[in-house]
Amino acid sequence: MKETVFPVKQPTQTGNLINDFSLGLVRIKNDGTPVFATEVFINLLGFQSLEELVLYTQLDERFGECFSSSKYSSFMNLNNPGEPFESRWVKKNGQSLLLREICKPAKNENGEVLFYDCVVEDITDHVIIEKLIADIKAGDYSILKALPDLIFVLTRDGKFIDYQSNFQKLFVNKFQLKGQSIRTVFPEPVSDRIMESISAALDSGGIEMFEFNLESKTETEFFEARFVIAGHDIVLMILRDISKQKHAEIQIKKFTEELKNLNATKDKFFSILSHDLRTPINGLLGYAELLSKELDSLDKEEIKHFAGNIGEIAKSTNTLLSNILDWSRIQTGRMYLHKQTMDISKSTSRIVSLLAAAASNKNIALISEVAPGTKIFADENMMQSILINLAGNAIKFTRNGGMVKIGCIEENGDFHLSVSDNGIGISKLDLVKLFDSEIIFSTNGTAKENGTGLGLLLCKEFVERHGGRIWVESIIGSGTTLHFTIPKNAQSENLSKV
Repeated sequence: MKETVFPVKQPTQTGNLINDFSLGLVRIKNDGTPVFATEVFINLLGFQSLEELVLYTQLDERFGECFSSSKYSSFMNLNNPGEPFESRWVKKNGQSLLLREICKPAKNENGEVLFYDCVVEDITDHVIIEKLIADIKAGDYSILKALPDLIFVLTRDGKFIDYQSNFQKLFVNKFQLKGQSIRTVFPEPVSDRIMESISAALDSGGIEMFEFNLESKTETEFFEARFVIAGHDIVLMILRDISKQKHAEIQIKKFTEELKNLNATKDKFFSILSHDLRTPINGLLGYAELLSKELDSLDKEEIKHFAGNIGEIAKSTNTLLSNILDWSRIQTGRMYLHKQTMDISKSTSRIVSLLAAAASNKNIALISEVAPGTKIFADENMMQSILINLAGNAIKFTRNGGMVKIGCIEENGDFHLSVSDNGIGISKLDLVKLFDSEIIFSTNGTAKENGTGLGLLLCKEFVERHGGRIWVESIIGSGTTLHFTIPKNAQSENLSKV
């Protein structure tokens, strides 16, 4: 009779019902090749697919022996078909498993075995627990010392009877643990959960489980606690250290959030480049084309006016590019905070000089009210950027003949700096948008000056890197005051990363 050939492929018509069982199913040819397996069986051995499992039977001799036809023929000779037997298996990662199997051979008309159909159940943990309970009843706790988990024998009222020795990381005075209550060993929230789980395990006869964390000197450690009945009013508490897994999950969550932020940064960056940078460049091109074509017909005042507009656009674009560069460096972690003792009064005087032309064009009085010699501990370049952005904004939204003031006072252990104007003010609806990183908010100034809204976001980043806070007060038609604080910090550090 011709041998039936079974394709090495996971069937697609089996549906989900088979895989819903906790038992695994596998068909093994008489040459030791698995030709069908349910998802439960495949995952039990640590594989992702049947193809991967088959490949390992060929590459790993020890693993391949688990499917050996000689193994099954010997078990068939020792047992009646359909009678369960136990056998040792090995997973992909080398870990040993104990499986209970029920197998039925399929033979041809000559009585030759074509394949074995097997139902398997993982009884590894079950056998270990049975052994633990048997040893406890016999008064022999030696098996506890051979297991990697932290295992404790507890009474219903939470008293330690015995325990595994390898738990120095949790308990310092381990030799005094017997007879103590879990409430003297674990923090109150954890001990409360342990007591609840002990009662639930004893009352239900099932396995209770929860996770908790403990703070060590160096890091947070995470544990999974399992509770199983071991006798009359006695339970096993099995602790498994899952710190590596939890820290990995935390890192993944952190990286996911960072990627999300970087993606948002990219979107903002391209939004600014596509709109706000294109607008001034188009303005420059327009004036350049106008001057090129109409130069002979323009009088001196018109040329002067156009040249002045070109200069203003160029300065605005330069400020925008500077802000974009600083902002992108912060978002990508490439900007560093260099704190040092600095004279903030000299910085504000420098800003008054830098913005004098812009203020003069609108006949605005720009005044620094910072007392000479006022010293703060901060990054001078970042402080300069904060103040020039805030003062520039104030000039932008102040009418001709107005006033802008820069102040600094010491208050509640912080330096409280402010930039105030008597300009057009900001509505309550718009105030909430100013420092929202999800919104790029900008309006034109009193002289139709363009902006991006990026300057205030940059200020917020810089202030918060210093450990301060920034906020705004405004009344429509009366003016606006931007406030921010810098902690009065006497640290000796010279460099810390943003």
